[in-house]
Amino acid sequence: MSDAHVENTDISSSPAFHALNDLFNDGTLTQAQVDFYKSKYAKLHEEILKIYQNEKTLLPKAKELNEELRKKRLEAEEIMGKDREAHEELERTRTEFAKAEAEVVLCEERDAMLTLEIAELQKQKEEIAQEKETREREAMEALRPRIEGLEQHISQLTSEIEESSKLAQKLKEEKAELAERASGLQESITQLSADVENERAVMMKVRGEPSKIKKQADLTESSLNTVTAELKPVNSVMEELDKTIKEQAAKRKTLEDDRDELSLLKSRHNDSIEQKMRIKQEQERDLAEQLSRRDHIQEEALQQDITMRALQMEQKRVGDSVYRMQREKEETVKLFRKAELTLAASKGLVPNLKFQLQDYQRLLANQHKEKRDQLKRLEELNRDIDIFINDFLQEEGLEKEKAAALAALLRENKELEAEFSMLMQQQQSLDRETFELGAKRDSKAREYAKAVTSRKETEEEIKVKDIIILDLSKRSQNLAQQIKELKDLYELVKNEKNKTVNLIQTSQQALAEMKEKVGILQNEIEILQSETSSKDKALTVERQALAKALGERDAVRSEVNKLLFLYKDKQQTVDQKISEIDKLNSIINVVEKDMVRLKKQYEQAVEERNYTGIQLIDRNDELCILYEKSNIQEQILRNGELELNQREEELRVLALELGKCEWMYSVTTKLLPQLPRYRKEIEALRQLLEQERKRSEELSYELESPSNESRYRLLQGKDLSIDEMQKKITHLEDRLNLKKEQLLEKELVLEEVGALSERLRNQAVEGREETLDIAKSINEYQSRIKRTTRKLMACVSELSMYQATAMKLEQEKGVKVEELHQAKMKLEQGLPPTEEAEREWERMLRKKEMRQEMIARRQEEVRQMQGELQTTAIPRPNAYMPEDLALPRPYGAMAPFKPSEPGASMRHIVKPQPREIEI
Repeated sequence: MSDAHVENTDISSSPAFHALNDLFNDGTLTQAQVDFYKSKYAKLHEEILKIYQNEKTLLPKAKELNEELRKKRLEAEEIMGKDREAHEELERTRTEFAKAEAEVVLCEERDAMLTLEIAELQKQKEEIAQEKETREREAMEALRPRIEGLEQHISQLTSEIEESSKLAQKLKEEKAELAERASGLQESITQLSADVENERAVMMKVRGEPSKIKKQADLTESSLNTVTAELKPVNSVMEELDKTIKEQAAKRKTLEDDRDELSLLKSRHNDSIEQKMRIKQEQERDLAEQLSRRDHIQEEALQQDITMRALQMEQKRVGDSVYRMQREKEETVKLFRKAELTLAASKGLVPNLKFQLQDYQRLLANQHKEKRDQLKRLEELNRDIDIFINDFLQEEGLEKEKAAALAALLRENKELEAEFSMLMQQQQSLDRETFELGAKRDSKAREYAKAVTSRKETEEEIKVKDIIILDLSKRSQNLAQQIKELKDLYELVKNEKNKTVNLIQTSQQALAEMKEKVGILQNEIEILQSETSSKDKALTVERQALAKALGERDAVRSEVNKLLFLYKDKQQTVDQKISEIDKLNSIINVVEKDMVRLKKQYEQAVEERNYTGIQLIDRNDELCILYEKSNIQEQILRNGELELNQREEELRVLALELGKCEWMYSVTTKLLPQLPRYRKEIEALRQLLEQERKRSEELSYELESPSNESRYRLLQGKDLSIDEMQKKITHLEDRLNLKKEQLLEKELVLEEVGALSERLRNQAVEGREETLDIAKSINEYQSRIKRTTRKLMACVSELSMYQATAMKLEQEKGVKVEELHQAKMKLEQGLPPTEEAEREWERMLRKKEMRQEMIARRQEEVRQMQGELQTTAIPRPNAYMPEDLALPRPYGAMAPFKPSEPGASMRHIVKPQPREIEI
């Protein structure tokens, strides 16, 4: 069909024109008839071409309109579904909002009740705490003087016992020494008396001898004389020893008397100590009772604390639930507002979509109608052409060749028409398939929307469950904290119980031990009295052994001192060697550190040089890439300008076609038969709108005018008369006077009670002040003593520290003086004083050289930058770029932060709305 259309664009060479020319040449038709038929044929040909063109243009348009109509229907269905969901969500949020408001009211009431209960319990706690403190203070103030007096008395008794025990020990030692001396003198006396008896016996034997042994007698006489001369000092010594023995016996007697007196005093002191111990036990029993009372009060206070904490936890939990409810309320309000906004938006879109749907339906109906008319006209024209050709063939009797050609053309026309009908059927089937696929897609979209809504609902449920889990975890933590506190309380009570049981057991054991100790001490005194004599004898032997041991000890000490002196010398040499080794190690470490530092500096310098070279190459590459990019962008800009020109030409052509279509649309709308009826309806609706507007203005005026009697209503009841009002006033004044009198009486009673209570309070305070002053003074003295002892201990410790530091500094001073002496000697010899000084001097020289090299390098760089250096290198591109040329340049390692330009996606981003701060 399209090929035939292309072939028959030139109608002057068509068979119809040839036939008309032949008829005109034969004379059967006149020129006017021929022109009329030609014009008619030309018009028909143009109409056919228009029909073909309209078919080509209107078929895709119809498809597009069908597709757009289907999309609009889907959108309308989605909007209606969203509207229904929004209504349901709105109703659900309203119900939840009402429930949340009711729960918030209940929570607020519970919170108020709990705050009142907490305030009352806090007051009770404070009162109990004050009462406990006052009781403890009174008990401690009442017991403190007795406790302090007993402690002082105990300390005095202990000091007296210690003095008496020291005196007894001293007397025992003196007694032992005297007994030792007496035993030694007695032994020497017995030995001397035995010697005298032996000499006398010998002398008696010598007297009975004959004169032979006269010489022996003379000798013995001379020896006897010498012995007697020797015995005279011995006798004098013995007399002196006898005198000393008598004196020692007298002293011993006096000491025994003193011992008896001291034993009597000791027994008396023991009795007084036992009596005071009994008093102390009674006081300890009273103190234990007071401590038990204090523990009981502490337990009550702990129980109050536990209840208080439980109430605080309950308040916190209620507060958390209220906060969570408020948060859920805010979220529901937000969702409600969002739903309202979406509902309003969808309601606003519904009329527009309805109007668009109606317009598209009308346009589709017009297009179908025009298509049917065009097909009818095409069939009529085909019929006329067939009739005309048949008549023409019958009249003229064309040749067989032309008839065969015409038959071939007719067959070809029929084939094309069959092909066209087949294509139309295929198009209808395709349209039907597309419609079915669109319906399936709509159903799938609805299923997807349902799945999305179900997923959102599950997510909301998960959030709610997470909130519940968080709340339960908080509650479990709180319960764990309470259990922990109760465990601590149980452990505290258990420990107190164990302490009391241990104290009772220790006191019982101490009492039994004291009784046993008293009996043991008495037995030991008797045993010691019996052992004194035996130990006196053993003491002499021990003293002799001690003297011998002392001599050996002195000899060993002298040897030890010699060895210590040698050890100190060796230790000094070892320390000197160790110090020299440490110095050498420190020097080696310093040198190694310097070597490592220089190595790192060299590596860093090499890396920086390599990095700068790489950056230079990278910047040159980047500049080349940027030049290439600029060239490509210029080429793109030129192509874009060409494309823009083409698009402008296309837009101009499309604008012409649009004007033509609008003209055709206006022509077709004028031909619509229902347009006058719609105009009448519009005019009627406008009149009704004007009437309703006037009616609303009248009603608003009637509502706003004050002269309208239906706007207000009279109150029920009656006004009192002046006499009744006067009686009522007098009655109220009497009641007021009566209340004032009662109030004055209560105020007088309150003043009297207040004066009495103030007097009693002053008396109680005066009685307390004395005890408080005494207790305060005692506490102050004790605190002063403790402070002074602490200060003394601190001073002693500081002195010891200063002494140690002074000794250490003295040693360091000696070492430094020696080093100074050696350094001076080395300087006199022209050598460096120390190795460290030599290394420091070399380091300073290296630093100076490095500084000079750096200065020279900088001067060289400045000279190169100023262009003093002759070079044949290729100049950098930025060396000849003008500064005002906006070309990109590399930033280096520290590029500045620049935000990106806002793109086309910014229209999808909602501007943030700052929330108002509610106080």
